[in-house]
Amino acid sequence: MPAKSGGSHAFTSFATLLIGAVLSKYVWTFAPPLGEASLFAIETIRSLTGVTIPVNEQFAGIAVIMVTLSFLWGVVYHVGRHW
Repeated sequence: MPAKSGGSHAFTSFATLLIGAVLSKYVWTFAPPLGEASLFAIETIRSLTGVTIPVNEQFAGIAVIMVTLSFLWGVVYHVGRHW
């Protein structure tokens, strides 16, 4: 089981990282409120946990793209596996 699902999850997580890094600037071009919300979420997580997360527009854009793509992948994977 892990060999079958682990590979697809590993590939998808790496792909979301790369795609997020490439498309992060478009978050601020096409959806500035979403970028601001991401900055707020990162700042909140940073203040609550004390973790040193970079708080800048590029990282916030990457986070938005990665979370969105990961969520979509999870939905597609679940529907494909349990339908």
